[in-house]
Amino acid sequence: MKFLYALITGLAVFTTQISSSSASVFAIAASLHQEVLNRLTPDRGFGINEPFIPTPQHLLPEKKPFHIDEQKNYYRRFVNGSEHGFYRRSSCPAINTLANRGFIKRSGRDISYSELAHAVREVWNFGDDNSMLVLAPTFALHGWPETIDLDMFNDDKVQYAVNCPAAPTRNDRAVGENVNINMTLYNSLMSFSSDGITLSLEDMAKHHHLRHNQSLAENPSFVFGNQGALCSLAQYTNMVGVLGKFGKHGRTTLYVEDVEQFYLKEDIPKGYERREAPYYSMESNALIDRMSYHVGYTIQRPFPDGDQDSGRDICPVTARFQKSACV
Repeated sequence: MKFLYALITGLAVFTTQISSSSASVFAIAASLHQEVLNRLTPDRGFGINEPFIPTPQHLLPEKKPFHIDEQKNYYRRFVNGSEHGFYRRSSCPAINTLANRGFIKRSGRDISYSELAHAVREVWNFGDDNSMLVLAPTFALHGWPETIDLDMFNDDKVQYAVNCPAAPTRNDRAVGENVNINMTLYNSLMSFSSDGITLSLEDMAKHHHLRHNQSLAENPSFVFGNQGALCSLAQYTNMVGVLGKFGKHGRTTLYVEDVEQFYLKEDIPKGYERREAPYYSMESNALIDRMSYHVGYTIQRPFPDGDQDSGRDICPVTARFQKSACV
């Protein structure tokens, strides 16, 4: 029953995030997510991330060492456009890692939805509702083809839906190349570590605010409504959700060495431990709200009408944490 409650709650979070203008895209994405996975793999259909079942000796979900078969899932990295354009990658290091390790096709081409959805479960234990939000819209916005290439996560059809403004380490599409990493942006992110060893949610909220102001100044078509803000923040919180460990910032502590491995090598960090409990969108939304509060804005759910209108911007240029009265 607890698992069913978690699933229903996660779906409620998902559906209340959708504005009337984008409802049809996300509704199609959610419907086909369930249909495709149930049809192709009936034993692992919608909502069947393995549940965490507590016992008196093991009450809370933790993380367990993730074994990698180095013969099958050896590491070999490619960037988008490698080998005269043969290899395709996205702007998401979590997805690119799956290709670099062979959990999906190493070429990054002809990837089916089922293949990708199962891989994010297997490696990251990403919740199905999060897959609907992060993965399914790209298929839906391209007419739900049988397969896609990974760089389709960044083309014109998905702007402001899954490819977000003010991304941590990628340019806005209107500013420049938006698939491969921008090392200036990456180095900027890492400089926000307050101790040089870890990154907290508050550290990353400060970087998120900087990226907002940079994109506002550089992107002539900049729009930052509730959907865009949530999309931008989720790129930080999803990293916390899958890579976060227990440390000085609680269970949301990111270690710089893991972030380096994740972003620069697009590989599974050494000593990676997989979540026992799936990373559902309700947890992601809680982390997103914590970051947006530190900056000084609140994401409205459901998204209001006009959320994607030209000139829309919900993030303050001067952040809450920059004010002397901020506590």
